[in-house]
Amino acid sequence: MAIGTFGRTAATVFGGLLAWGLALPTASAATISFISNHYSAERFVPHFHYEGPVLQGDADALAEMIDQIVECDVQSLPPEGGNCAVLTMHSPGGNYIEGLKLAQMMRDRAITTVIESWAECYSACAFAFLGGSGYSSQQGIGVYGDRIVEPMGILGFHAPYFASEDLETLVAAHGMDTVLGASREDISLMVQKLVDWNVDPNILGYVVSMGPDESYDVTTGEDYYLTRSHLPPSALGHWIGDKPTAIRNACLRLLAHHKNTYFEAAPDAVGTEFLTDFASNESGQALSGFRMGPDNPLDVTYCALPSDQARLDGDVDLSLYTAPGVAGAVRPMVTLFHRPDGWSTLGTGGEAARRIFKKGGFNAMFTPPFATIEEDLADAMDYLDFQRFENFNQAAVVDGQLPRPQSDLPLILAGSSYYGDVFDYGSNRVLVHVGNTLLFDRGRALLPGRNVTFDLQSESDLGFVYGGTYPSGRPFLWFSLLAPDESLVALIEIEAHGVPEDAASAIAEQYAIGCGFSFLGQTLTCQ
Repeated sequence: MAIGTFGRTAATVFGGLLAWGLALPTASAATISFISNHYSAERFVPHFHYEGPVLQGDADALAEMIDQIVECDVQSLPPEGGNCAVLTMHSPGGNYIEGLKLAQMMRDRAITTVIESWAECYSACAFAFLGGSGYSSQQGIGVYGDRIVEPMGILGFHAPYFASEDLETLVAAHGMDTVLGASREDISLMVQKLVDWNVDPNILGYVVSMGPDESYDVTTGEDYYLTRSHLPPSALGHWIGDKPTAIRNACLRLLAHHKNTYFEAAPDAVGTEFLTDFASNESGQALSGFRMGPDNPLDVTYCALPSDQARLDGDVDLSLYTAPGVAGAVRPMVTLFHRPDGWSTLGTGGEAARRIFKKGGFNAMFTPPFATIEEDLADAMDYLDFQRFENFNQAAVVDGQLPRPQSDLPLILAGSSYYGDVFDYGSNRVLVHVGNTLLFDRGRALLPGRNVTFDLQSESDLGFVYGGTYPSGRPFLWFSLLAPDESLVALIEIEAHGVPEDAASAIAEQYAIGCGFSFLGQTLTCQ
């Protein structure tokens, strides 16, 4: 593949990079790290990690790091929705007010929050997690909640409190009335923010009742529903077994939403017999589902979906229906729209951030409401590993390490992880990411769609090279090197640290870096 000469101009940008697996200096107790420039196939954006206690100053420190690394105009994210970054979190909690600041910072910057399997996020961390957001430039959508809890991950809430060792000192210094007043104000602020972050109002009783040594943990299907948290993106079949049972589980959510109450576990809350083609809706579609009560043309009688959707292998329109009216058709009262490749939504309201709304499918809605989501998920977890470019032929691993691209230049190693390295060279930083071939496919499909100015675009079945500038004028060069057996790919991204005074020299340096790399015998063809 040849690299030709090209000029450079500026445009809007989607994402950037700084370091890999590298914890940058901050004034916080938490370790804030930049992990990679591409979190997953679904979210091909920079990945940051937050670990440790939440202390004052963390929000500013994280914002500073993100703003240094990521050039992302939130308002320019695509109509189909997107993010500027992903933040994974693992923290015991800490400063409650700082947690709220973290949440607002992530909403402002369209950052998805993720609690990965085996990670824990308690107290102030849990409130920060609620700020996970995406943004769509489609008129009428804008900001929407985007927060994910993986199976075996723990998200835990409790009300704010004064540490027992501080309470006596505070009372002595300020008086009991003042301390109690401050506590009431904190709880009032907590309630306000829970509403702002669009959790179900019925969760408030759970959270407020938890003391400093207790927590309300998000582990069951009901918990996901109440906190408006979501399972990782994958086919619905990864999370469910029997289809009628999964439909009945979603009917329980619809009923709880309709009644604005907790889930009903009683056997008669939803019928147990799955009825097939029992009625038609106003569009003439045959319906299948469950009886919810006696015939009533003004109230809930059935929970059903079009019969041709009952396989749950595509879009789902599940509704609570009245009994047939005079015209002979049942009428929907409230509908859950499950869209694996679009916007899923439940309920009403003019703001996406104020209703149950997400990009992609409502997988958690179909899971058992009162069981922990952690059993029989091997297929789902393997799929997620693959989507994060981590599932590959283990024969490629040598002495516990993935093979790395080699360079004939004296690059300075700035950081390293299992999947790649970060180097500095002259005025440029070089990020190397090694992964499965999905990394190659998504890079070739998504990098050209970034809202930057491209002056070089060369593609083939065996690789790609893209060069251009960010809106700030920073030049970049991105390219892939595919292993001969096509089992692994190295994605190499070279970017200037800042806007160079001499753009031609910076570009020439990027060419020299790119032409100096080889990966398992593969190189760029440079002229």
